[in-house]
Amino acid sequence: MSKQERIEPFEQYIKKLVLNLDLDKEEKLELEEEWKQHLYDHFAALQKQDINREEAIKTVLEQFGEMEMLQTEVNQTYPSSIKNHVQKELVIAIICLIASMIGPSLLINARFQIYFILAPIQALIVAYLLYRFVIKKQSYWFISIIGFVCIYFFFLQTFANIFHDPLTYQLYWSQLFSLDWNQLTGMNGLFEFETIHMMWYVVIAMQFLTNNGYIPVWKRVCNATFQYWAMLLIGFLLAGFQSSGQWSILYLNVFLLYSFLQQTLSIRAFLLVKEKVSRRLTREYF
Repeated sequence: MSKQERIEPFEQYIKKLVLNLDLDKEEKLELEEEWKQHLYDHFAALQKQDINREEAIKTVLEQFGEMEMLQTEVNQTYPSSIKNHVQKELVIAIICLIASMIGPSLLINARFQIYFILAPIQALIVAYLLYRFVIKKQSYWFISIIGFVCIYFFFLQTFANIFHDPLTYQLYWSQLFSLDWNQLTGMNGLFEFETIHMMWYVVIAMQFLTNNGYIPVWKRVCNATFQYWAMLLIGFLLAGFQSSGQWSILYLNVFLLYSFLQQTLSIRAFLLVKEKVSRRLTREYF
């Protein structure tokens, strides 16, 4: 379709059509692309029948359907984007809470304390608000690249201070990849140089695995990378204002997990798993 002539009435019609749909941005892009292809294909078929351009455009739009009726049908057929959003946030919150409750005992043999729950809940609320209404709003790839470079440089300087030594190329490259559990975890939980990079590699890989063809992969990688590191930076800065070291570490790890899961957890995959589990339970008990 990209090589075909752009037909403005089709473009405007589709833009208005998807505007009031109860879908998230990615689902709207998917439907928009699909409907555009249908309109252009129908137009090409009419042109082959020697129907003039204006008449063909009018016929295609009339036969496609009334806008309000199509919007109603789609909103009733597709799962609510709000419902999907809530489900994803609940899954992320549960994972973060479970990790916060059992992580300290597994990593440093700490006894359970009430702040193992309170700190993550507070961090999750802050992380959600910042990600949803600030970080995720940034979708320009060039700003994402600039932002990532600035944030990454900050982290390099921070980790150099932690190592109490200049971060040489040799030291840097040695810390970029590890499968050693002792290197991936420490007194800061998962917030270690190697771990945040290993999780970043997974974030990048997921952009290729979940590619929908409507947003170029390289743009998805740029934006996902920025969002991931921006959330880490915010978590790192906010951790410095917490009342205790333990509270700060939990804050860091919740922000790390939250930003990682936002980029890797697929609502569609989650719904498919949920549907399969429901069907299996239905077969077993009914």
